[in-house]
Amino acid sequence: MKIIIIGAGEVGFNLATRLSQEKHDLVVIDADNEKCRKIEAVLDISVINGNGSSQSILREAGIESADMLIAATTVDEVNLLACMIASKMGVRRKIARVRNPEYYSNTSVLTMKDLGVDLLIHPEDEVAEEITRLLMRSIASEIVEFEDGKILMVGIKIDADSPILNVQLKNLGTQEQRKNFRIVAISKGHNTIVPDGNEYINKNDQVFVVTKKESLSELLAMTGKQNKTLEKIMILGGGKIGMGLAKNLEERDIQVNLLESDKEKSKQIASTLKKSMVFNVDGTEIDLLAREGILNMDALVAVTSDDETNIIACLLAKHIGVQKVIALVNKVAYLPLMPVIGIDATVNVRLATANAILRFIRRGDILSVATFHGIDAEAIELKVSREGKYTGKMLKNLKLPEGALVAAILRGNEVLIPYGDSIIEPGDRVIIFALPQAIHTIEDRFSR
Repeated sequence: MKIIIIGAGEVGFNLATRLSQEKHDLVVIDADNEKCRKIEAVLDISVINGNGSSQSILREAGIESADMLIAATTVDEVNLLACMIASKMGVRRKIARVRNPEYYSNTSVLTMKDLGVDLLIHPEDEVAEEITRLLMRSIASEIVEFEDGKILMVGIKIDADSPILNVQLKNLGTQEQRKNFRIVAISKGHNTIVPDGNEYINKNDQVFVVTKKESLSELLAMTGKQNKTLEKIMILGGGKIGMGLAKNLEERDIQVNLLESDKEKSKQIASTLKKSMVFNVDGTEIDLLAREGILNMDALVAVTSDDETNIIACLLAKHIGVQKVIALVNKVAYLPLMPVIGIDATVNVRLATANAILRFIRRGDILSVATFHGIDAEAIELKVSREGKYTGKMLKNLKLPEGALVAAILRGNEVLIPYGDSIIEPGDRVIIFALPQAIHTIEDRFSR
């Protein structure tokens, strides 16, 4: 597929990296010469230094023959104008990253069709929704649901006192219990592996487990964790993410204390939210946090615009016994360090945006795609509609590409956690966990 990406910032760079691994024909456009040089030095793709909303630049990039345009600059108007031009030039799929709610609210006079856009990505909304999911499953550093929650893919950080430390995967639980869950990946610092049964779990590893919904409690007990209900949550930062999260939690009747350091902004937030308590304080001082009730909170979510403020606030909260802390971390290089220093979960605006775009790109027999923070991997749900390369054979004989495994099989209303002797049948839906180098092969072979 020929794809033009406008914007070579972190979103564009992340997308270009992932899509180039899948052998797409890519062109990246950016007005910043330094960003263009950075991509050219790392990736073997075409790069054009210029304005992505310029018709001449888009023609130079081959817009007439492009299958998709992804406009991911930090300027809404550039993204929307590029999509409008691409629409006029016959590009089938157009994606725009847009932050201003005036362009996508229900009261907007312009529709997506008017703007020439097939998908509008709202970065802050994506992050607020992601944090909400994490808070609803308090033990998770990541949580993804398939089939209306029948199947869960859960990221769990392994603590120093976990009973599964230094145990080989093939020896976890009883034979009967192993029918209800499967560890599909282990993140060890900067490295992510798709393990076999001989792998061990170590302290501070982050394990990704696919399980049936009804088996989650048993899985947590095995790892030494409990899924407690979070009823009181403190939010540090009253920007778009903090506001969006507070509204989500209000709808779920969860008590929210929101802290914002700007006085005027605090007043505006207090007049907008219906149930939340809003405080005008600096959230990095332990005595102020204590005064505003942090000792009675079940969770702290730090979503200011400053990474260091978010990290420090979360570490302070964890130190005084807050059950769950979540930090907004915009520097991608920091992400692998967060589990090690004690942060339960992290979110990243640019990765959330890139992941939302990747989910849209997957089409054909692919039903859905889930992506994860801190690891380069995807969980892809596909429909096996006919006899093919992977049907009628035991999984252990399939010769899947390295870095991929079948995580779950859905047969009618039945959920199967598969192992070597399991067989994929026509009509099944399968969830495959794959590292980037395996994704293109998986999509290609299942679509035949």
